[in-house]
Amino acid sequence: MRRIIPVNSGWRFKKDDDPDEAFTIVDLPHTNLELPLNCFDEEDYQFKSTYEIELSILPEYSGKRLFLDFEGVMLTAEVFLNGNPAGEHRGGFTPFSVEITDLVEYGKNNILTVKTDASENENIPPFGKVVDYLTYGGIYREVFLRVNECIYVEDTFIVTDRILEETKDIAVELTTHSLRAGENFAVSIVVFRRDDPADVKITRKTILKDVKAGRNVHYIRLDDIAGIELWDIKKPVLYNFEIILSENDAVMDEVQITTGFRHAVFRPDGFYLNGRFLRIRGLNRHQSFPYAGYAMPERVQKQDADILKYEMGLNLVRTSHYPQSRHFHDRCDEIGLLVFEELPGWQHIGGEVWKENAVNSLKEMIIRDRNRPSVIIWGVRINESQDDHNFYTRTNSLARELDPTRQTGGVRYIENSELLEDVYTMNDFVHSGNTEPERILRTPEKVTKLKKGGKCPVPYLVTEYNGHMYPTKRFDNEERTREHALRHLRVIDRVGLDKSISGTIGWCAFDYNTHREFGSGDRICYHGVSDMFRIPKTAAAVYSSQKEPSEGIVLEPATLFAKGERSAASLLPIEVYTNCDFIKLYRNGNEIGNFYPARDEYPGIDHPPVIIKDFVGKQLDNSEFSEKDVALIRKMISYVMLNGEEALKPSHMLKLGIFMKKYNLKYEDIVSLFLKFSAGWGDSEDVFEIAGYVKQEEVVRRRFGSGSLHQLYIKADSDTLESNRSSWDAVRLEFRLLDQFGNILPFCSDYLKINVSGPAKVIGPALTSFTGGVAAAWIRTTGSPGTVTVTAECSRMTSEEITITVS
Repeated sequence: MRRIIPVNSGWRFKKDDDPDEAFTIVDLPHTNLELPLNCFDEEDYQFKSTYEIELSILPEYSGKRLFLDFEGVMLTAEVFLNGNPAGEHRGGFTPFSVEITDLVEYGKNNILTVKTDASENENIPPFGKVVDYLTYGGIYREVFLRVNECIYVEDTFIVTDRILEETKDIAVELTTHSLRAGENFAVSIVVFRRDDPADVKITRKTILKDVKAGRNVHYIRLDDIAGIELWDIKKPVLYNFEIILSENDAVMDEVQITTGFRHAVFRPDGFYLNGRFLRIRGLNRHQSFPYAGYAMPERVQKQDADILKYEMGLNLVRTSHYPQSRHFHDRCDEIGLLVFEELPGWQHIGGEVWKENAVNSLKEMIIRDRNRPSVIIWGVRINESQDDHNFYTRTNSLARELDPTRQTGGVRYIENSELLEDVYTMNDFVHSGNTEPERILRTPEKVTKLKKGGKCPVPYLVTEYNGHMYPTKRFDNEERTREHALRHLRVIDRVGLDKSISGTIGWCAFDYNTHREFGSGDRICYHGVSDMFRIPKTAAAVYSSQKEPSEGIVLEPATLFAKGERSAASLLPIEVYTNCDFIKLYRNGNEIGNFYPARDEYPGIDHPPVIIKDFVGKQLDNSEFSEKDVALIRKMISYVMLNGEEALKPSHMLKLGIFMKKYNLKYEDIVSLFLKFSAGWGDSEDVFEIAGYVKQEEVVRRRFGSGSLHQLYIKADSDTLESNRSSWDAVRLEFRLLDQFGNILPFCSDYLKINVSGPAKVIGPALTSFTGGVAAAWIRTTGSPGTVTVTAECSRMTSEEITITVS
């Protein structure tokens, strides 16, 4: 029987450049150097290092086959057992295995050594030229010892897409590896719902004929598929395939493969999932984290998928620009988040050795993830590279050979590019603020230069937009964060009006560390709709507000309601990103009125923002002025607040003069009237309230005003952690400086000291600072169970204490 043994705790680690340096004890996942948040030199982590660990191999494993499975080592790895070479790997983003059967000393402690090199290598993608992301070094994913019998399952590909074809069956491509030929091998397949193992759908036993020594490929058809439910983004039903390999009824190997049944296809008129049109709305994701780089455990990787699906309301993520953690992919399968997965690279195509390594990475990526229902398209072209007919003919052919069920895409940024893939995938950065439709997104016809009957005859998907066109820090001024959100809004609205565009994948979900040639001068690209700590910017509300109210109410105004934050002390217009049916606005307790989503301005999205252009509303309804004159004053005040007093025209002044004469008003009276409803100068307090309504019922209410520091708030993403031999665990903590209304104080700067007691420690510095009124950190387990207590303090107050149980 197969055994899988984690090899993640108690490694010895050191840099190779100092022979006198002592080993330190580390656990996997591990980054070879904990970098600062910003303003570092990316060459700091580009060094060779050595990892060692003792493996106790039981005598009973003699006669079996032993492998070490590595999920990711950056950038190259050389593996030794007891000083003898066992294998090597080039490329940091895909898994690999080495066999150690003939090198093991059974019943003894064996020394496993892994030599890693994180230096950029021009023969290994993504390197050879500049790269707009970092490739942090180390054994940054998990390692396992695998024990197999003389015959074992090497790979299983379940061709689930055929369930909707006329054959109405499932094809199982089973690859076995045997040390000897045999006639008495059989495979049993049991298919059951993952959430209900008792719900068995298929049971089949097949005799494997002509098993030869070495690698064997078997094709097994399962045609009894009655009762199988389809995997969908709203109901991601998963099934386990239990594969049992036996000889003379003695079990030799057993594996479980999780998959889902669905039909996904891109067509010229859009993307269809299980025959239903689905508009893709997604973001790109880098798998990097502050301080830890790529080296984060299962919980944290899965949490990113939850953020994208549940907080931002997306239906797809692109794993830019490389395969990402299997834990992240597992979660995408579990929650119904579609995935565009692509091979490692960035703009540059290297020589023949480079191409060979790229093709090998593509192969390893597809074999690892081709059973995943969430993955709907393979990216087989280096992101934003030039055309290369021979190279991309090869990558497309390989993808179609390994997985004939999924389409291929090739992300480019050039028009009229040679289309060898099934889907024309394009990074469209045409939008730079101009609101004309053709300056928000180009048409597929313009980009592809392909037309048939006036329309683009091939599927088309926008894979990046915005990003470097308008980098925005979460702590930028309101005018910039507001425009950042509008640029995302305009694009997803524009694509909603054109069914020939399958959807859009914005650049990007989270800020990320990068090389010196990019970013904002501090090694951070501020292209995300959230910062590196997964704290959302205003633009994130553009996406989250597209959720249905039943999935969570969203009410996020793109303003602080502060008189001096925008130029010329203007407050209007205000976009309120919400999925409510309408909102009520109050100022200092006075109801201004109801405001509704701007469907005329943004007809291409389900939940357009509410745009407030009037602060007078009902407040003059019982005044001495006539209804007509109230409308005039409301219009005049809104005009000034939207455009500034200097924008008043002679026609405005004429109407104002007539109004003053009619009501015997002096100039001072008009000024006072305008100030009362616009700037509000002299008011003892200026508090705004927004109430959101769904089906005529108030479901949310928020208050905003000139707040003062009231609370240092602390929360954890989970109140439990696990300490086990498989890997260490971690959880994110978020710290907020809040005013008396519960809102973040974005201009409140202070130090932050994180106090942790118990079996956990902070990743990164425990003494840091608030940025934009917010900070975050991850804490990780240290190997023991117990209770962790956390408090935070700044110069003015201390937070409440929270507890986290390590089980």
